[in-house]
Amino acid sequence: MHVFVSCFAICLFASAFLCGQSVYRPKLINSKNGDHHDFPLGVLEATGRLKDGDKEILIMDVGKGGTAERGGLLVGDRLVRIAGKFPKPFSKKTDTGLEGPQALLGVSLNLNSCLPNPLLSLQVRRGSELITLPVKLPFSQSFSLTAPISCPKRKKFLADISNHLAKIQQKSGRWQPGVGGDADVYTTAFCGLVLLANNDPSHLSSVKKGIEFVKKASIDLIDLNDPKKGPKNWQTASNGIFLAEYQLATGDKTYFSALKKCCDLLAKRVTEKGTMGHHYSIPYSGGGLIVINVQAHLAWALAEKCGYPINEKSWRDSFSEVKKSVDPKTGALGYSSRARWSPDIAARTGAMVTALIVADREVEFAQSLADALVRLNGRMRHAHAMSSIGLIYGFSGIKMGASTEHSDVMKTWLPYLELSRLPEGGAAFFGGKRNIGGDQYLGYSSIGNAMVGMILASAEDRLFMHGGSSKEWFGIAK
Repeated sequence: MHVFVSCFAICLFASAFLCGQSVYRPKLINSKNGDHHDFPLGVLEATGRLKDGDKEILIMDVGKGGTAERGGLLVGDRLVRIAGKFPKPFSKKTDTGLEGPQALLGVSLNLNSCLPNPLLSLQVRRGSELITLPVKLPFSQSFSLTAPISCPKRKKFLADISNHLAKIQQKSGRWQPGVGGDADVYTTAFCGLVLLANNDPSHLSSVKKGIEFVKKASIDLIDLNDPKKGPKNWQTASNGIFLAEYQLATGDKTYFSALKKCCDLLAKRVTEKGTMGHHYSIPYSGGGLIVINVQAHLAWALAEKCGYPINEKSWRDSFSEVKKSVDPKTGALGYSSRARWSPDIAARTGAMVTALIVADREVEFAQSLADALVRLNGRMRHAHAMSSIGLIYGFSGIKMGASTEHSDVMKTWLPYLELSRLPEGGAAFFGGKRNIGGDQYLGYSSIGNAMVGMILASAEDRLFMHGGSSKEWFGIAK
């Protein structure tokens, strides 16, 4: 997905920044060399920065009129103590996950926001002075650390995100992406999946508008007589996943022919060696991109549940390349069979686990991949050059292939959810460590909400990619 980032960064128009954003959007600055990590501070409505070894969060931005500003926090302050505790140091190593100041702040916000007098004590270093600020928090329920699956706060957060997405959807059905070009198609597919998972009948028209947009902007360009033409495989796979989940949820077969076109195009683009690329041609001297293969498998697996007959040769050829891409050290999927070692394992591994469990194929292999995901779940924000797909497919893979561990992983990631949560509803974008994913221009309301929404939705058992097994469930109370 780094191609989207490198090709379309120039599309950061000022008008787009102002279009459909939440009350506060974190001010993220890319760090391609990995020397810093910028991230949101949740309901504080501020942006923090950490460098390797830091114990103090540097305040980079404070939202006008927000919680942090009202509490007296200033740009340049450093958070020394949080709720009376000194944080452990931050590490830029991906496997350490949220450990350190982020975890302490997230847990403290969660626990203190539900108190009768929701105050958070912050000791800040301001120049040579140490100042204690009692910051008044917006009241909320607490994320449950004992029963996250039935957590009321999680359910409300998912509903708030869905309402926000419905509000900011453009008239065309499109959701504004953080980059230009054709990134709006897969962004729209992910946002539509969140609305489905939230199961609010009032959002059905928004879901259909999203489908009509991806159909017109992408699927209608497919010419199965010439697979060299048409949309990129990123789009085609996410469109197929979206359309299949829609049909499974609603029973509406209106878009089955469009779903079939997506799956047929993906099948035609698998080479005899099993490789796939961004489009028809295979990049990296023919090495290909496993992240494309696994999303194709997930689209095929979900479509099969809708009545689509899988092209067994394409499945078999692609799966052969997938199995060759397993890193023997981690047990997860690497970049390709030529480059099996890679730190960004979550999107590839999670999507493949999900596809195999949905299709009821190679279940033992799928569970071995899921075990690697659980063991290395701290890497889920490190996904190609766009953090979102690591979280979206990482959580789906854990839910499908290691369901008993899903609850524990969700607990580990509760600080992430809290630091993403905005006081007026919806979520801020919270990207990968070292901001290597182009987070500065991925910090859009739509993709931030889609990422967090899909994490929350993974506990709902509704979408087939989250363990759902019932059809035509949309609009029926659980």
